[in-house]
Amino acid sequence: MQRVLAEGLRPLLLRRRELLPIVQGGMGVGVSAHRLASAVAREDALGTIASVDLRHHHADLMAQCKDVRDRAVLDRLNLIALDREIRLAREQSQGRGAIAVNVMKAVDQHAALIRQSCESGADAIVMGAGLPLDLPDLCAEFPEVALIPILSDARGVSVVLRRWLRKNRRPDAIVIEHPRYAAVTSVRRASKTSTLHASTSTG
Repeated sequence: MQRVLAEGLRPLLLRRRELLPIVQGGMGVGVSAHRLASAVAREDALGTIASVDLRHHHADLMAQCKDVRDRAVLDRLNLIALDREIRLAREQSQGRGAIAVNVMKAVDQHAALIRQSCESGADAIVMGAGLPLDLPDLCAEFPEVALIPILSDARGVSVVLRRWLRKNRRPDAIVIEHPRYAAVTSVRRASKTSTLHASTSTG
């Protein structure tokens, strides 16, 4: 951190944390998991776990879902995998940096993924693939978790700010995504973390 300050860079302020101004994007499906996120966090930056289909990293969970088509079973196993990945990332980051979870609004299970992320100890929730208007409500029981929407234009930023301020919550930071990618909401897409414009930490 001292080297960053000496070079004239400002740290990223996130819920009373001072981080290196480096944000690892959430790359799904299963690319951004605990190993990458913890490696970034150990450098005092923000590592990110992509929440979609993390069961593929766990052989025992994959064995349980062999030949399974029931979506409820797959969703349950994915939540177990998400919990494991967050806890492993926190353990391997050795108390440094911060661990975020990227959740896509377009995924039907987004509310359950957000709750599991908060309960498992994520430091931040990053949400794109749709306007995350309900994110403050979903995280209301976890006020120390930073909330970071991914938005693609001034109108989206304005809508989110107005709606969140009614709930007495501001984004802790905003990721600005190129509009070309904002329209793509398939779970096969990796969320593009392009430019982190500002921290507006309320902590």
